[in-house]
Amino acid sequence: MPQGSPISPLLSNILLDELDKELVRRGIRYVRYADDFSIYVKSKAEAREIGNAIYEFLRDKLRLPINRDKSGIRRPVNFELLGYGFASEYKKDVKGQYQLVVSKKAWGNLKRKLKDISRKTRPMSITDRFQKLSAVWKGWVNNFRLANISTKLKALDEWLRNRLRYCIWHDRGA
Repeated sequence: MPQGSPISPLLSNILLDELDKELVRRGIRYVRYADDFSIYVKSKAEAREIGNAIYEFLRDKLRLPINRDKSGIRRPVNFELLGYGFASEYKKDVKGQYQLVVSKKAWGNLKRKLKDISRKTRPMSITDRFQKLSAVWKGWVNNFRLANISTKLKALDEWLRNRLRYCIWHDRGA
């Protein structure tokens, strides 16, 4: 099945249902979407033990190839899923707590889309420009509403307003 195919997540979910049952049977905490998953344990030794067991389960029981470059033991701050990442929470006397953040790649994609729509040399009426920007902005914000993004969105909003001013000035000067 080609990567990115609309049916790929469905087939992954069907095939990896056995993995879900195995993880639940072992009492392991995990997150999975299609073929991406992350297992959460307390120690490095436990991570190695469970990692090896799951690797053997996938290889022997489900007969799935495992990409060693993408797979491995890592901290939550080094894992991304569906454009989300994790960042440590810095609170007094609290350790091991994480918060959801938007990945750098997802921020970059949003900024690239907004930049393309707000390019002053792009022939488009300001009304059409606002409609396209609104659709992209609302969709993106709705998708990442679980993360704390208000501060970054304010900065991005200022940047976008400046770009839109240039578009208006460029249209009036033409």
